[in-house]
Amino acid sequence: MNAQHTRELSHYLRHYNGLSPRAAAASPAIQDLDFQGMTIKTTNGTYNVPFSPPLASWAEARPRIIAMDETAREALGLSNIYITEYAMQQGLDYVPFIGVIFYYFCAIGLPWLEPGSAPWEVLKLVFPGGPEWFRWTVNAIFWPVIGIHLAEAFLLDRWRLQKHGVARWSRVWWLWEGAIFCEGLTSWKRFDRLVAEKKAEKEAKKN
Repeated sequence: MNAQHTRELSHYLRHYNGLSPRAAAASPAIQDLDFQGMTIKTTNGTYNVPFSPPLASWAEARPRIIAMDETAREALGLSNIYITEYAMQQGLDYVPFIGVIFYYFCAIGLPWLEPGSAPWEVLKLVFPGGPEWFRWTVNAIFWPVIGIHLAEAFLLDRWRLQKHGVARWSRVWWLWEGAIFCEGLTSWKRFDRLVAEKKAEKEAKKN
């Protein structure tokens, strides 16, 4: 069970032993298993997860372990659909992505927007109100834009990434967090589509 089920072992440690997600994910492995319970060892310590009631025979072990994982996931608010990949933008997803990235570049470039510069002259021709109004607009919406996207990133982590087993600070986590910070709602919808696809695949395997 150790190599292929570290995720389940971390669920036991979090729910039955009260460990934090980080502590529970520290290379958990079963050290011992008997009718009374499991002994799980991590890099931080050794923990006992009791069977309640104790097993009557080894035939009960697998069903009990599966049931305990389901109980732990339900209590922790975790799904049995795990996301281990990032889904790239498709089609219209690029519209908000490019728009927000362009805004960030505009905000970063404001110190170099000076009278007589090439961008200044272009804005005089194409932006309503000219470069002065452009500068005011970019400054005025800066903190609302940052605040909204930080809130979206926080909620995506709490309501989706953690629920579907995306380890915080992992490469996949950073890709999803970076995506929502740059494009917003479309990345949220893309994540939900990926979850729906994984769920359909899982259901198909049952039939």
